[in-house]
Amino acid sequence: MKTMADEIDLTALAGVLPDTVIVVDTDVCLHYVNPAGAQMFGWQPDEWLGRSILDLIHPDDVASVVSSTGTIQSKRIGTPVEVRVRVADGTWKLVEFVGYNALDVPGIHGLVVIARDLTRRRMWEVAGSDTVRFQQMVQHASSVTLLLDRSGKVTSVNAAFTRLLGHDVSHVVGRPLASFCSVDDVNNLEFAIEKAGSESRLVSCEASMRPLNTALPSLPMRFEIVNLLDDPVVQGLVVTAYDVSDLYHARQTLEHLARHDALTGLVNRSVLLDELERALAEHRPVAIAFIDLDRFKPVNDLLGHESGDELLRKASERLLGLVRPGDLVARVGGDEFVVLANDMVDRATGQALCDRIDSSLSMPYLLTEGPVRVTASVGLALSDTDATVTGLLADADLAMYEAKAARRGEPERPVTQRQRNANERRRLADDLAAGLQRGELVAFLQPIVSLELGATTGLEALVRWNHPERGLLSPAAFLDLAEDSGLDLMMGDVVLRSACAVLQQVDPAISLSLNLSVAQLADRGLCNRVSNILREFRIDPERLIVEITEHATLTRRPGGGRVSPEHTLEELRNLGASLCLDDFGTGYSSLTHIRRYPLTAIKIDRSFVAGVCDHPEDRAVIAAMVGMAGALELEVVAEGVETEEQLAAMRTIGCNKVQGYLIARPLPPSEVPGWLRAHGRDWHASEQTSTSD
Repeated sequence: MKTMADEIDLTALAGVLPDTVIVVDTDVCLHYVNPAGAQMFGWQPDEWLGRSILDLIHPDDVASVVSSTGTIQSKRIGTPVEVRVRVADGTWKLVEFVGYNALDVPGIHGLVVIARDLTRRRMWEVAGSDTVRFQQMVQHASSVTLLLDRSGKVTSVNAAFTRLLGHDVSHVVGRPLASFCSVDDVNNLEFAIEKAGSESRLVSCEASMRPLNTALPSLPMRFEIVNLLDDPVVQGLVVTAYDVSDLYHARQTLEHLARHDALTGLVNRSVLLDELERALAEHRPVAIAFIDLDRFKPVNDLLGHESGDELLRKASERLLGLVRPGDLVARVGGDEFVVLANDMVDRATGQALCDRIDSSLSMPYLLTEGPVRVTASVGLALSDTDATVTGLLADADLAMYEAKAARRGEPERPVTQRQRNANERRRLADDLAAGLQRGELVAFLQPIVSLELGATTGLEALVRWNHPERGLLSPAAFLDLAEDSGLDLMMGDVVLRSACAVLQQVDPAISLSLNLSVAQLADRGLCNRVSNILREFRIDPERLIVEITEHATLTRRPGGGRVSPEHTLEELRNLGASLCLDDFGTGYSSLTHIRRYPLTAIKIDRSFVAGVCDHPEDRAVIAAMVGMAGALELEVVAEGVETEEQLAAMRTIGCNKVQGYLIARPLPPSEVPGWLRAHGRDWHASEQTSTSD
């Protein structure tokens, strides 16, 4: 008897099932698909029979299918998996696959897979089963949300776009998002959209968007783009955008502060260096005016830092009013400024600019606390084919200090030294460092004679450099360079060693006078090194006379292990050395120094000695110095004695000792012992040449 089941056509049944039924082999090649499957995927069975269904699976989901297929072969029913399947129109559908192992079933001999379209159900799940409510939430969100197709055209947009930019949604949909972007940022946004379309990770960019009201400024926005083109539910690029105006303005402020001086608003040193480097790289002729305000510190000290700041702002305004469009004014230090003048090849034109700066900045300033007046020292440097950034600034800086020295009435340096450029100074500094290592620097020694005894009682060590190319150089040619390059400490040790090598060959009663620089007086380890050198050559420390100048004692170098001049001099005194104040009478605080330091002698500057015979005022000053020194029980040494008349005057006034070309020029180390044997006890016995330098 036939049952109803016997009368059912199973083939017809598979044809009317609403779910997709496919049969694949163990290599997941397709052997059968029912009509529902052909309808869901949109392709004809004949087109895919014998082909791997993995070709339809999204690349990111292939691993899941392969893993599920493997589990089916070891058990009857596999684990359901959700994968994306490409349909005939090129879009993706979210499909659930469940496999059944029918490899041992006659008439099938394969893996039966049931596939169900989950796309519509997932849409409802995303919308919380309330599409209208979900859409309202997106529409009223504060951030802009857009959906783009693969080409970057807007397919959907929420109301925040209209609220921020004024464009009606109906005018936005269907247009490229980049068409609303500012011209300068179009490429940036288009590149981000294109990049997001080819990557699975989030892509971000910033771009300014044009509002509907063209009178309003562009609005800076940050875009975050997620690629959901392959997502069956979304099928597009999801763009979230935020108004970053506050962040943009804060960033502009920080960038401005990083490149500008907060007080004056002028560009800072880093911008100056960048612009100067660019100009030199482009071989454009430029001029550098280095400016330093004179007597700025008293304004701060007397009127307060607020007045000092006000003065700097007013000076900056004057500088900006003096330069041409395209020129640069930078503040590079406390009261230091630099003007970078482009396309300036004429020194006369550059000097005219410096003169205008000097004149303008020297005019009185009306500050809140009252009127003040300062002056300015301006140094000029012009570029050439070999100019470098550091070299050009160094030249201008050097010229500024020359101008400042001239304003103070200090002696002008020789023209050759003033025109020495920074590159030459660096080469000479390299030579000096090498020369110190090679023993090219030695101590020449000049005798100091007692007028009472007529005998040599001391030797002053004066450094000389036997340069292999330039010959014998005096300190004027390199002493400032040694100090600027930090070689003066090493040079001081070299000079002391050279002098001690001579001193150990002569009468133990003869002393050694040694000049100390600013850096040496500030060096914490100086006394130990001096003590070690004296011990090495078996020289009694009491034979050492340390000569100091007012400049060296007044200049402080705090920090970095530095000490005060008083500390160093006290250590040297405890060692046994004597102190002599050099260049006495040329400073403004000589009397203070006599009281301040435990001196044993003063040395009258050669400028007074030179005029002792012809200028009564110089003679009167020397007499006053000698009288004061006598009252304080200090010896007086007159330097620069070059004539018999000067010698007689020094003897009459009452000086204790003299030195100068009349006695002897500075002697090379090899000649000192012989000179002392012949003339040390009575220098008059020598035949001296009384010509001066």
